[in-house]
Amino acid sequence: MPLMDLVTKEYAVIVCETIRDEYTFAAEKTGCHFETHWVESGLHNCPHKLRAAIQHELDSLSSKDRVILCFGYCGNAVFGLRTRDFELVQAKTDDCISLLLSPECMHYRANAAEASYFLTAGWLRGERNIYAEYVNAIEKHGFLRGRRAMSAMLDGYRNLLLLDTGSFDLSVAINESEMIAEKLGLRFRVVSGTINYIAELLTGPYPCDRFLVTPPNSLVTDN
Repeated sequence: MPLMDLVTKEYAVIVCETIRDEYTFAAEKTGCHFETHWVESGLHNCPHKLRAAIQHELDSLSSKDRVILCFGYCGNAVFGLRTRDFELVQAKTDDCISLLLSPECMHYRANAAEASYFLTAGWLRGERNIYAEYVNAIEKHGFLRGRRAMSAMLDGYRNLLLLDTGSFDLSVAINESEMIAEKLGLRFRVVSGTINYIAELLTGPYPCDRFLVTPPNSLVTDN
């Protein structure tokens, strides 16, 4: 991003709590310390509530030239958002975790036989993560029925992959992730993640094959 832009223009960033560690690390690495607003990660389970929460943050902003949305499409929750007197920039990814995937991770996403559930330290902190769903299922239905319900939910998954993005204490996350993998009957391993996509969001430029830029006073669409 040109230095003149940083001096003369006002920016804000709206970020999913799931990627707090990676966003903070990317901001430090790039030196892009913009006004930042956080959105609860658990809202991903209800796209209409997530859309409303993001819109609330957008409507609260004033005198901004650009707002950067650190989210994926997230169940199409971002479509239908309305900008005000600023342009809105976001990545063209299915979900927030896709912002963190390295080429190594893409191997697992592309290989049906290696169907994988990805997680990070931020995911582990999330109030509605898959392990919380497991615990709720056990408490609600009992151990055997709860396990069967989770097996059905995770049908086809083989791996639980912890993304090492260099943004959090890996040893702590490994201990917790190994326990979750054992409970869910999945193979566990650590794979390399990346903060590069988030860094690009902060610095630009924004090629149309990787980023969606919505002009001021417009609706966000997938066109």
